Amino acid sequence: MASRRWRKPEEDVAVGRGRGSAGGQNGLLGLAAAYSQGTRAAFMERYMADLKRLADRNDLPEGARWFDSHCHLESILQRSWRGGGKPQVTENEPQVNLEEMVSLWPKGLDGCVSNFAFRRESKPGVPAEWIWIDRHLHFFEPDSPIAGKLWFTIGLHPHDAGNWDASAEQTVRRLAAHPKCVGIGECGLDFFKHDRSEAELQLRTFRAQAMLAVELGKALVIHARLTTQQNEEMFLQELKRIVPQTHPIHIHCFSDSLAYAEELMAHWQNLRIGFTGAITFRDSERGKGGKSKGKAKVKKGEEHCRELVQGLPLQRLLIETDGPYMCPEPFRGQTAHPGHVHRVAERIAEWKNVELGEVMEATWLSTVTVYGLKSSKDPKGS
Repeated sequence: MASRRWRKPEEDVAVGRGRGSAGGQNGLLGLAAAYSQGTRAAFMERYMADLKRLADRNDLPEGARWFDSHCHLESILQRSWRGGGKPQVTENEPQVNLEEMVSLWPKGLDGCVSNFAFRRESKPGVPAEWIWIDRHLHFFEPDSPIAGKLWFTIGLHPHDAGNWDASAEQTVRRLAAHPKCVGIGECGLDFFKHDRSEAELQLRTFRAQAMLAVELGKALVIHARLTTQQNEEMFLQELKRIVPQTHPIHIHCFSDSLAYAEELMAHWQNLRIGFTGAITFRDSERGKGGKSKGKAKVKKGEEHCRELVQGLPLQRLLIETDGPYMCPEPFRGQTAHPGHVHRVAERIAEWKNVELGEVMEATWLSTVTVYGLKSSKDPKGS
């Protein structure tokens, strides 16, 4: 009889010894762990290859700098967004902390403006954005090694408009006093996910925050999914009534009409319009546009995004990820984070037929204009 080599216990974990046996179960677990490690490594290789591709572009100067002007660090890191629990995320993306994530950004990325706009939990059992920023303010303090890359805004999103009260205002005022808080919001109106009957509730919460931004001299970050010309006109009048013409405004993730954007720019000289990874998405064969709970057809899709980008002056644009949402192609469906924002800039450069370096320069200056940021590009910055 041929001799049988004794197998070490760890070898059983690696290969298993039979279906249903303890060794077989351990073997399956070992294979699963190895598979997960391999898929995460492959995901990181893909991401790093994209950064190398970016660095090798002939139209990106060596000293080019840029910002992600809008993201949500809490949802990125806690995976509390609606896609955060999907296998595409959990089985491919390595779980990292804030310092590790910053270390993975391309060298030209000067940092991000993270919005903290939810008093309620994004996911049951996970701390809300407002709680998260309170617990992680130390990352924004001068002695933090990554503080120079981080700024934030505080406010209440229209999805959470019902949570505005005296206590909420006190929280916003307290956090707005922090030196790294550069804006109030995101706040505004959303008639894509909410019925028009909620308009007054959303308006009440928005008005309070807009007046607060003006009082405190902070940038106003606006979330507006208005869907109809009537809503655009109504919101324009609200803005004109409250916000001075010189006040800095960031219209985040813009998707309304070109005519409305032009009216906004004509009235507020320090207003800038942000675009996200959504502009990298291609229209599906099912057609353009979208649904808005029985209301008018929403203006969206590749054709509309191109019309907006090509129709607006480059000097009035901002690039943003809105991470973790709308991760740019070719990473769509993954967790968006500031390290992906160059993909938005690349699409703008393509549609405007300009060099990428020109887009980075213009959007860097616009981010500084709206938020007053100091960065490594500014010799006085920190």
